[in-house]
Amino acid sequence: MWSLPWLHTKLQPPEIIFIAIAGAAAVLWRQRGRPRWRLTLADTAVAAWIAANLIALVWSGGLHKREAIVETLGAVYLGCVYVAVRMTATPDLLDRFGAWFGYSAAIAAALGIGGAIVSWMDSPTRLATVVLTPIPYLGHAPRAQAFTAGPQMLASILLMAVPLFVGSRMGRSWRPRDVVCVGLLVLGLIATVSKTALCLAAALTVMWAVGQRTGNSVPSGRSRIRPWTAALVSLGAALIMTIGSHVMVMPRAAVANMIAVQLVAGRPAASFQWNQDPWVVMPTTYTHNNRASLRAIVHSWPIGVGPAGQPAFATALQREGRYPWSITLTTPHSTYLGTVAQLGAAGLVALVLLLTAAGLTIRRLLAGPPRFRWEAAAYAGVSIGFLIEAISTDLLNCRHYWILLAVMTARMQAISTESEGRMGIRMMPD
Repeated sequence: MWSLPWLHTKLQPPEIIFIAIAGAAAVLWRQRGRPRWRLTLADTAVAAWIAANLIALVWSGGLHKREAIVETLGAVYLGCVYVAVRMTATPDLLDRFGAWFGYSAAIAAALGIGGAIVSWMDSPTRLATVVLTPIPYLGHAPRAQAFTAGPQMLASILLMAVPLFVGSRMGRSWRPRDVVCVGLLVLGLIATVSKTALCLAAALTVMWAVGQRTGNSVPSGRSRIRPWTAALVSLGAALIMTIGSHVMVMPRAAVANMIAVQLVAGRPAASFQWNQDPWVVMPTTYTHNNRASLRAIVHSWPIGVGPAGQPAFATALQREGRYPWSITLTTPHSTYLGTVAQLGAAGLVALVLLLTAAGLTIRRLLAGPPRFRWEAAAYAGVSIGFLIEAISTDLLNCRHYWILLAVMTARMQAISTESEGRMGIRMMPD
């Protein structure tokens, strides 16, 4: 919405809204005296993430760099978002989370779709990119982004919203407005023209596979097929995401234009003839950014190049002739490689803890009360989408995933508290 001095675009309306959420958390803390908070692995993982950023900031000498300080402050802020949501997520609010996240994301999708339509009419708008935006293999088209940081961010939010909303309505009668909401979410995701849309099939297939519970002691043939189907769809999506984001096949005559718009860079990886025309396989900017991440890991292990340190490292590689000068988008393009490149061993430990905590939380929720089965299945679907999307996107600065981790952890604790309360009632003497 705006750009401020020093912080630039890092401080936006959601950060202001966070102040209200943090205030509500403080009020709840005061009213309850001592909140019913039990330390979980997810809590430890969030603390480890903040610690990893602080350690990398100090070790890498980033205390005098604005970008490193702002990035570290962002990590602390995301940790605070997690804590505030954990404290304010009552069982009633948790019951409504999936539906209301879907409704709000549908509003963003509608804004993005409207922006794309306006952009097609050659009118400039903040809600979508310009009509001449280059799209791999498709030519040019506007990309919906609404009021998010860009098309990929809107796509990531919508990818999370679809399973959550569907999960909130499963086991209930579907209303016309529910169908409209899902339609808007899917159309908005398509309008982003983002590779993230590939993850939706995997997310929904995994959700379908784990959400169905058979009452038979012996699994039926159909129930045995579901996990294999989900695994194959997820593997296929991951392969397409990996290959499609790292190489592009194009006529040799189109290479110069593709380099100018930063879709590809460097020299062809392979060449061949098709219909008597020369074609090439070109490495994309993602390939070069991930190579820079690997070189940063080797160069700076175990310290890392510091929070937000990869762009400066890539600039040094450019001066050495080991990174194309045509690329200006030098931030990490992989959650897995970028985290280790910038935060070193501490970042690797924190990342493993976060992924492990999320996986174990979902596993416990799936084994919990049947009434939460589809909700837990939605979390599983979103998590698979996250793992695939993370191949070519740095996702740990995305606020919505930290909110989701807090919601899952709060739900697990609420179930545990309810279960213990029931056991206490049964154990009371007559």
